Amino acid sequence: MMKFRNSLLLILPSLIAVVVIVSAQERSVLKRNDYPNSRIDTFDVVHYTINLTEVNFNQKTIKGFTDLQIVLKKDGIDTVMLDLIALTVDSIWVDEIGIGSYRYDKRWIKIPLPFRYDKGTSVQVSVFYHGKPAIDPAWGGFYFSGRTAYNMGVAMQSFPHNFGRAWYPCVDNFIDKATYDYFITVDKDLTAVCSGVLEETFWNDDGTITFFWSMKQEIPTYLSSVAISDYIAIHDTIGGVLQPIPSSIYVSPPDSLKGVNSFKNLPKYIAHFEDLFGPYRWDRIGYVTVPFHGGAMEHASNIAVSQRSVDGTLRSEMLFVHELAHSWFGNLVTCQRAEDMWLNEGWASYAEALFIEREYGISRFKEYVRSNHERVLRTIHIRDEGYFPVAGIPHNLTYSGTVYNKGASVAHTLRGYLGDELFFQGLKEYFNQYRYRDISSAGFRDFLGYSTETDLTDFFNSWVFSPGFPHFSVDSFTVNQTIAGYDVRLFLRQKLKGTDAFSFSNRVEVTFMDNTWHSHTATIDFSGERSEKSLLIPFLPAVVMVDPEEKVADATTDNYLVIDSVGKYAFDATYCVVHVDKVTDSVLLRIVHNWVAPDNFRQDRGNLVISTSRYWTIEGVFPGSFAARGSFFYNTATSNRSGWLDPDLEIRSKDDLILYYREGPVADWEICDCSVDGDNISGEIRVNNLHPGEYAIGHYLLK
Repeated sequence: MMKFRNSLLLILPSLIAVVVIVSAQERSVLKRNDYPNSRIDTFDVVHYTINLTEVNFNQKTIKGFTDLQIVLKKDGIDTVMLDLIALTVDSIWVDEIGIGSYRYDKRWIKIPLPFRYDKGTSVQVSVFYHGKPAIDPAWGGFYFSGRTAYNMGVAMQSFPHNFGRAWYPCVDNFIDKATYDYFITVDKDLTAVCSGVLEETFWNDDGTITFFWSMKQEIPTYLSSVAISDYIAIHDTIGGVLQPIPSSIYVSPPDSLKGVNSFKNLPKYIAHFEDLFGPYRWDRIGYVTVPFHGGAMEHASNIAVSQRSVDGTLRSEMLFVHELAHSWFGNLVTCQRAEDMWLNEGWASYAEALFIEREYGISRFKEYVRSNHERVLRTIHIRDEGYFPVAGIPHNLTYSGTVYNKGASVAHTLRGYLGDELFFQGLKEYFNQYRYRDISSAGFRDFLGYSTETDLTDFFNSWVFSPGFPHFSVDSFTVNQTIAGYDVRLFLRQKLKGTDAFSFSNRVEVTFMDNTWHSHTATIDFSGERSEKSLLIPFLPAVVMVDPEEKVADATTDNYLVIDSVGKYAFDATYCVVHVDKVTDSVLLRIVHNWVAPDNFRQDRGNLVISTSRYWTIEGVFPGSFAARGSFFYNTATSNRSGWLDPDLEIRSKDDLILYYREGPVADWEICDCSVDGDNISGEIRVNNLHPGEYAIGHYLLK
């Protein structure tokens, strides 16, 4: 599922433009948290046949019945409990025996069985019902808009988030999966689109038409779907690794050409994802447009997207990619609990970046990953009101930036930890072994660790089950020339952001480079706050860089540029611009924006204050002819999108600001000559002679 894409999933549910007013009674029902046990040990719904016999657009009501094929899992079961919200139950039948003693409180139906059955017995429960379907106060439910009716299968605020119960009786959780048949009767000028494949249409004598759709793969209730409107279908067949895959995109008739153009890269989505994750396991690739103002919903083979996203351009391509990625992450293998939602949403978010890497190149991929991670480090803990692990997330943060954005950063880091070969091999085995099943974060850890023969315990403890982020750096290094080469002794350091627990079994690439650009990269394993490592390399290193290819989403954002001409150079996500005044040979310049506190002063500095939130590292290979100026941006605001950089700085005017410099961690901070262009809220601090080393913002202590 996706919310608004304009801010990369950072808009909270309360800000979504479509908020439907519901009654006070419905609100109390929706927000009740006294949900019964999952019932998975008692019975299993193996098949639903959903019949909507009437869809009334004027009254915004539905009428119909659902047959549930239920297999009992224990001897002597005499009662089944189903979820249904807000609708009115007309009658209930069990194997064609009328049940008059059921109880229904607009939340659950408690149905006594006519006999005590043996374990393994299959019974059919039929529930006839009508009424106005429920809508979550924030997002999700069954909507009417003009001559369009459709469901969105999750509910942001409701407990549980699964929202099949908004339009049919069911067992509404992530782990009870079933196959589906849909018989949807509508006026003859309308089309009903559901999950699965269209098997048949029936023209009725009363001027209506019934659409029969069949979903042959097992899915949980929140992935079942229906959308009704005056649709036109854009059909195609896309080559798949197992067989040709039919695709159908349902849009309003005036949008048919827009649909063709907006989805022109759909075959590429499938080709890339099958290559990365394994076969597409559904009978149809399907999208349907609905009059929803923002977001989308990954209903299995019938993805609901906003009409405005299909505009004839590729503007919403990442939304379409994200939702299709759920055909693996979430639909094929479903998170076991809402608390594990990062397995669905974090990974689908990272799949966007993987598509960009395959289709648009490594540079665009890095920009996308970097931009996402910058938002994570700068604002997610503000928007989510704290640092949280991606697994075990509180109910109100199930669909939060921590889950989507940080989840993507964690997935990216796991890729770097395993390496591409093991990472993608492990994912393919995961989808093959767990297809149509559910899994927990711990189960995912265990399976991926087993399949890649890698102990992932420490990685998951630090990155998945703990809040915040580690930060990795080289404190210093020494070099001793030997007959075999150069013995480099590294002193590694770990700092922390948003957590108080150091991570262990870390793997970080370290690149050594000399003044003639010879390079040597090694993967360093280390644990804890400080560590020492010795390596033999074939040249005298001029610089040692930690993770220059940005494979680890620690508490840094960084990038490097090769500069061979004068001019202005912006370093993405580092809040630093370099103005090159002189260069006669190519320069490798890397800027690291460290989202942790710089080291404090070695000696008391009286009324001098240094930032407690961030600092910069300038490094690379600099020939003697290189001369440049630097601009470091500051922002003390705590109420806008560009803020949350320096909330710890308390200044009355720009004249209070100081820029500190040191050559490296072994030196102490000194005030450097600078000028400030800005005010007490935001601006830039400029230094005329940019040198390799570290820079940090500070100010004079206010009196």
